[in-house]
Amino acid sequence: MCGVVNYEGSITIDGREVRGLRNYLDLSCNLPETMTLGIRLMDKLRILEELKGVDVKLAIEMLREVDIREGDLSKRFHNLSAGQRVLFSTIMALASKPKYIFIDEPFENVDYAKRRIVIKWLREFGTAGLVVTHELDQLEQFGGYPLYLILSGKLFGPVGVEDFLDSSVVVGEDESAILTIDIEGKRYSLVKGVGAKKIRDLGEIDKLYLHVTE
Repeated sequence: MCGVVNYEGSITIDGREVRGLRNYLDLSCNLPETMTLGIRLMDKLRILEELKGVDVKLAIEMLREVDIREGDLSKRFHNLSAGQRVLFSTIMALASKPKYIFIDEPFENVDYAKRRIVIKWLREFGTAGLVVTHELDQLEQFGGYPLYLILSGKLFGPVGVEDFLDSSVVVGEDESAILTIDIEGKRYSLVKGVGAKKIRDLGEIDKLYLHVTE
């Protein structure tokens, strides 16, 4: 969807085919493939200011919020910690104030306090988009948003975030299910009001696999 890899079929943004998009500034993402230009943080800032309309002043303010200071801008990107690289890439995606945001794993290796700041940003920037995460404990902050699951290469949903977190997994199909999913060839239902263990208690989506195969 971000034009990083080839695809079959059709993907359109604002009615325009992604594979043919050039100089389109209303879509932004934090994928590392888009951050390859420039060595030092300030190099990347200036290049993306020119190419993507990144607001450098805003970006520096956001970096400061997560304890990446102006003195750090002379650092090489690969010398940052794993969490700092995620934060920097996410900030670069948002600081151009795009219409659409595609954000991949913005909480990975990021501590809890900074995750709260990232969630604030994600709710503030863009008019539409996607946030991909394995971290279930962050979903409560996205109440009212539609949620989709990708399991074993299949897409399931949408379902409400609150309904998803308050449901439990039962084997087979249940007529009261809010969602039915397939994992490794078996059918499971997400049902509210049954079972002692709610999905919100699993911590991360990967544990859903362990939970249903126990």
